[in-house]
Amino acid sequence: METIINCSDIGFSYNGTNVLNGISLSIQPGNMLGILGANGAGKSTLLKILCGVLKPKIGSAVFNDQELSKMDRREIAKGIAYIPQDPMFAFPFTVKEIVLMGRAPYIGRFEFERDIDKDIALNALETVGISHLKDRLISEVSSGERQLASIARGLVQEPEIMILDEPATYLDVKHRTEIMNILRELKDNKGISIIAATHDIFSSLFYFDDIMILKDGNTLAEGKSDQIIDSELLSSAYGIEVTVKKENGRVFVFPNQ
Repeated sequence: METIINCSDIGFSYNGTNVLNGISLSIQPGNMLGILGANGAGKSTLLKILCGVLKPKIGSAVFNDQELSKMDRREIAKGIAYIPQDPMFAFPFTVKEIVLMGRAPYIGRFEFERDIDKDIALNALETVGISHLKDRLISEVSSGERQLASIARGLVQEPEIMILDEPATYLDVKHRTEIMNILRELKDNKGISIIAATHDIFSSLFYFDDIMILKDGNTLAEGKSDQIIDSELLSSAYGIEVTVKKENGRVFVFPNQ
């Protein structure tokens, strides 16, 4: 089966401390993978390796049959969009200007944005539902709207895959649901593969095609969410006793008291 990203036996350490140990994964076109795990499990480090920000100490990370560590950053950015957790912007750019920054891989060093770049940015803003905010300063919009702007900025890169670190952190239920629905629509309607690290177990069970659970830098489990999610597994992953109940095709998770 065709794969976009393929990782084999990834290992990584910070100052001699191992944070990833032999992680392997692959993702197919138009697939949506959720990565679960407690804080410190290695989720963010793995995502940075998958988008070429970090180079694995051992193992390999391959994008479309090319080693990510050997690819040019501009080339990577045309295929992989990375949206960090709770992105912050130091300068008061407008929402449209923030989104246009995603076109940088397609614009020469001394060139200005072309009409096609502006059209792509407007289309991305429309896709994520914030075109009415295009002239607002990014500092004047809500956290949810800022996250949608970041997704739009990734979308204008015209990527094959979007990698997101906690895309719904700190957001209320409305914005969290809105963002997850948009990601699902990008997968279904544009064929963009999605990899997202998240603490939201409920969204993971509902939205993602596949789940990977990390614990202490190791793969605790991977597969279809309805097949691998159970009380023992989640209790082990998060260090808290929970009960998982499955009724009428739906999954419910309750902390034990």
